[in-house]
Amino acid sequence: MNKGKAATALAVAVALLALAALAVLPQPERSPYETHEVPAAAEGTATETRETGGGIDWDALPASAVAWVRVPGTTVDYPIVRGRPESPDFYLTHDAGGGRSAWGAPYIDAGCAEGTESPLVIVYGHHMSDGTMFAPLARYSSRGFAEGHRTIRVYTREKEIELEVFAVDVVDASSEGKRTDFADAAALDAYLGDKLSRCEVVLEEPAGVAQAWAFATCSYQTSNSRTVVYAKEVEEWDSRPSE
Repeated sequence: MNKGKAATALAVAVALLALAALAVLPQPERSPYETHEVPAAAEGTATETRETGGGIDWDALPASAVAWVRVPGTTVDYPIVRGRPESPDFYLTHDAGGGRSAWGAPYIDAGCAEGTESPLVIVYGHHMSDGTMFAPLARYSSRGFAEGHRTIRVYTREKEIELEVFAVDVVDASSEGKRTDFADAAALDAYLGDKLSRCEVVLEEPAGVAQAWAFATCSYQTSNSRTVVYAKEVEEWDSRPSE
């Protein structure tokens, strides 16, 4: 892929995280989310998760919540909503229920037309000064942290997905674009290959990836840096109750 096409990479930035300054200012309000550390991934955890459905009460969540993300060994444990095409940055300043909040809500890029089924699912979240939301993801720019936290779990109303981090990129938001459309698996594979050639941390060079996830948040290597964590599916199972 040439540099012109590479310029259409992830848009972690100018438009969709333009309000990132909220993350570093003192917050007079309280976070709408409970914060706790997700137990580190251990043998047997996946089996238990299958049996309990992750303990997520979907009926108690607003319809806007299309998924849930957990990163074992961190405090990342939040619902994910889908970005609104008519107002792509709405969830920068509103929680999952649509209420005004400086914490916002992790959300899928509005350009990901198939939502959680998109070839590349881009999820944005704030890096809050209190260490909540996607703040822990900025630590993935350290190889040691990335190697010790490769597991990311995503839950939807129909299934549970175990992801494995394979690369981490630190980008300058002022010069990065985004790409959310891919004609086929080969196009996604070529895109990921190009990204890997420029990533800060590469843990694996996967080939033939049918779907990838990219979790993006502000980081402070420079005034406009963003950390993007790339992960691929390693296991999936149906979580709907059997009839």
